[in-house]
Amino acid sequence: MSNEIKIGILAVVAIVLGIVGVKFMKGQNVFSSDNTIYVKYDEVAQLSPSSPVLMNGLQVGSVADVKLDPNDMNSVLVSLHIDKNIRIHKDARAEIGSSMMGGTYVTIGNNKNCKDASCVPNEGTLKGITLGILGSMLPKEDINEYTAALRQNLGGMLDTVNQKINDPDPNNKIGQSIRDLSATLESLKASTLQLESIMRNNAQNLNTTMSNMAKLTNTLADNNDKISGILANTQSFTNDLSQMKLSNTLSKADTTLISANQAVQQLRTTLATSDKMVTNLNEMVTKMKNGEGTIGLMLNDDQLYKNITETTESLSKVLKDFKEKPYRYMPLKSRRKVLKHDEKDAEAAANGNKN
Repeated sequence: MSNEIKIGILAVVAIVLGIVGVKFMKGQNVFSSDNTIYVKYDEVAQLSPSSPVLMNGLQVGSVADVKLDPNDMNSVLVSLHIDKNIRIHKDARAEIGSSMMGGTYVTIGNNKNCKDASCVPNEGTLKGITLGILGSMLPKEDINEYTAALRQNLGGMLDTVNQKINDPDPNNKIGQSIRDLSATLESLKASTLQLESIMRNNAQNLNTTMSNMAKLTNTLADNNDKISGILANTQSFTNDLSQMKLSNTLSKADTTLISANQAVQQLRTTLATSDKMVTNLNEMVTKMKNGEGTIGLMLNDDQLYKNITETTESLSKVLKDFKEKPYRYMPLKSRRKVLKHDEKDAEAAANGNKN
């Protein structure tokens, strides 16, 4: 067998497997032929190919194709592939249902036993309707009953809510909240009217402001080159600053700060010493005032002051006498000579008084 024949066989097998795989992915029976039935819908609720076709809850086929009807663009034509052993009455309906999870499917409803002409043939058509989620969950005869019950219960609930809202009882939190909300909306409405009035009254000012802003923008645009030059100069100045030897300056500043700190510490020590001296001086003055110590006794004892004064006066007299008559204080002078000198001094004094 040549290589060409092998390649051909392999290609045929691949094509067959591809067809089988596509049919399998679409949910079609791979090894048996199906009947094709067409259904026209006004709306298909996102029905897609390969969606299941059910009868009495059992899957009997799948959706083969979903497209707009070329003869009526307002309708959707759906092709169903159904097992050829399943007989479907002409009066049956292809109902599109939806599950709670969002999936869609086709259910053959209202089906009856049929024979030959009463059955839908291959390439035949069925009537189609879309049920939606509620129609899929409830039988058609029960929908009106549930809807009526819902309307009745909903009406009673709305009446209760309305009564609760209009109840003026201060403990009625819901009614109070609704009234507060109404008051808030009224305040908001009043604020909106005031804002509208302000905007209307200041429309001219706003227009002038916008005009000035436009002029400013135009001026900036006209002076773009100058602004660019200023920014370039600023950048150059910044670069110059960054290239300066700031480290030496900062080092000197640090040294100066250290010296200043040392001076401050010395000043603090001096002030502490001064404070201590002032304290000692205050204590000394206090003791002096209280008469403690020699100086305190001298300041507070009047008799001692008088004695010192008398002693001083006596000492002054002695010194004066020593200056005038030093011979009296000579250690080798005799008493007779001293008296003789005293007589001379007395005569001299008497002569002086006569004159």
